[in-house]
Amino acid sequence: MTSTTQIDARIAGPVEFRAGDGPQLKIPEGNCQILMADDSVVLTWSENGQSLTAAIPKIEFDRYIEDGAIVLGRG
Repeated sequence: MTSTTQIDARIAGPVEFRAGDGPQLKIPEGNCQILMADDSVVLTWSENGQSLTAAIPKIEFDRYIEDGAIVLGRG
C-alpha cells in the first residue's frame, strides 16, 4: 500500500515537467498543492482560471526543494 501526503507549497523558481513525449513545460511561480507518494510527486496549480496537474519523479522534486525552486508552505 502506498502512503500519500498533501502539502501546500509555492513555486518560487524554475520548475519544469514533461507532458508525455513532448517538450519541457514550465510551471508558473505561485501557490500549488503537492501530493507526495513514495516514488513520485503530483503538483497541482491554477493558470488562467484552469486547474493543471503534473507528475514528477521524487528525485527531481527533492532537487527543486534543495534549489529553492519549490518552497513548502504558503508565503
